[in-house]
Amino acid sequence: MNVRYLKGLILALISAVAGTSLAKAEQASSAEDTLLSSIFPSGCHFSGEFKQRKTVQGLPVPLNSTGDFYFSCDLGLVWHTASPFSEAILYVNSTNNFRAQDDGTLTPLSGVARYVMSNIIVRLLKGETGYFTEEFAITEEAAGSVLLLPENEMMQKGLQAIRITKSVEDTASAVLNITVTDATGQDTNVVIDQVQQYDIEGKRSAYDQCTGLYADKTDWCQVLRSPSRYSAF
Repeated sequence: MNVRYLKGLILALISAVAGTSLAKAEQASSAEDTLLSSIFPSGCHFSGEFKQRKTVQGLPVPLNSTGDFYFSCDLGLVWHTASPFSEAILYVNSTNNFRAQDDGTLTPLSGVARYVMSNIIVRLLKGETGYFTEEFAITEEAAGSVLLLPENEMMQKGLQAIRITKSVEDTASAVLNITVTDATGQDTNVVIDQVQQYDIEGKRSAYDQCTGLYADKTDWCQVLRSPSRYSAF
């Protein structure tokens, strides 16, 4: 058999196999995107309530908190813990994010809270399915429920798994249940419900909606609108 012909045949076979593998990978990614899109919040401006439950090694009972939030693609996120004490996380982007106290004190967000907000909560609220399909192995456990396992070795050092379940109550209001398990096996569970969508456009309208929701804390909304004014401490 002609050597040149044989080389050409081998290259053609390799190309065909590679093309088939790529097509299958793209189909899998598309299916995962569709799956996550059916579970993640939709819309660009919405508010809601949350309940959080965190287990901590050494503590006999979990830490429970409740609160409310407002998210805008144009403005950012107010994550307001109302009980057992009042404070808020103000998240604009990976550079500008703060912890706000009732007296107006701002401190930079850091540590686990910053990581969870940046890489899980905010990306989920934004509906960034591409990030999750790229960084996680995704398995559908049941209708409306997915298990995400980190594939990046660095991420695995701090994160074991994320479970996300979406259900619909009798009122037709969707409930999102998110459980983040860290590398030590400790769980942080966040339940998001009472979600209300807002048909608005632009940063100005998003800011006005924010001040309407947090009339007694309008400085929070101001931080989201002009974060550079508050970035120096």
